Amino acid sequence: MSKPFGFGTWAHRVYDFGDSPDAVDTSVERLTDAGFSLIVVSVKNPPGYADFQTDVAHVNPAYPDWDPLKVLAESADRHGAKVHAWMCVFPEGANSALLEKTPQLAAVLEGERRIRWACACHPEVQAYELALYRSVAERYPVHGLHLDYIRTGEHCRCEYCKAQMAARGLDITTLAGKDPAYGEWVNWRCDRVTAFVEQMRALTREKGIELSAAVSAQIISWLFSNAQDWARWVEKGLLDFLFPMDYDNFARRVDLKIRQNLALVDGRCAVWDGLGKKSSNSELTTEALVEQVQTLKRAGAQGVVIFNYKALTDADLAAIGRMG
Repeated sequence: MSKPFGFGTWAHRVYDFGDSPDAVDTSVERLTDAGFSLIVVSVKNPPGYADFQTDVAHVNPAYPDWDPLKVLAESADRHGAKVHAWMCVFPEGANSALLEKTPQLAAVLEGERRIRWACACHPEVQAYELALYRSVAERYPVHGLHLDYIRTGEHCRCEYCKAQMAARGLDITTLAGKDPAYGEWVNWRCDRVTAFVEQMRALTREKGIELSAAVSAQIISWLFSNAQDWARWVEKGLLDFLFPMDYDNFARRVDLKIRQNLALVDGRCAVWDGLGKKSSNSELTTEALVEQVQTLKRAGAQGVVIFNYKALTDADLAAIGRMG
């Protein structure tokens, strides 16, 4: 017997569910009454603060003593839902403990331009991000961990990346996409990001929890630009859930992309497509949201994750509830 179609939502902040335990419980019940079974809540955004108690990163000074992540996970459990703790993995902004201590780990782009990312390929960066995930998995009763920004953020040319490729006979300060050796650099970058996902899979297996990932719905372009080869992650059995971010106002394009991605996955993990109720690329009415969910169901997706929780109206939830 096939599993029922699943409904989930991303929440930008753990504070989105209310300013007290009772308010959080009311928010969770509102979702589960509409048929939602998964809440993916951000506990580390690009600026770098942790929105949970940890000794690894700087904890957001606004994080309340009543520990909203713990309250949310416990409330979800009571109401028959799951919480996945979501981190924007490699961005490390103004509040980053990692780059405050070791600024040389920042990503460096062409022309020595620095961005508020850490080098996704560097072992020390990966160790820091893994320690953050381990911290939340060991301190909180979450049901899973969620990867976002699981990519390089363009082409890093920091000293580590240059040295690694120089050892392979390549000068990435001059390497261009048309060069025959460019593919070796792409493959190395993809391998380094995949290595982090492998470490995350080992952690979630150790803790007996799930691993999900928000990924580009258009893998080919992101494989080259951001070293995100999620097809390989699926082939290697590294994910329980794949959430292609399919934020689009046009149901036909959603249909084409989900069919392509389901074919790539080929049943090796659950695919819950990400729809943008309100995002940088889309803004859906209740009717358009329902149309896109129906499109995903017909295509064979196992569920949907809606971005974002704060944009979901009572009308949206009522319509989803009627879909069963």
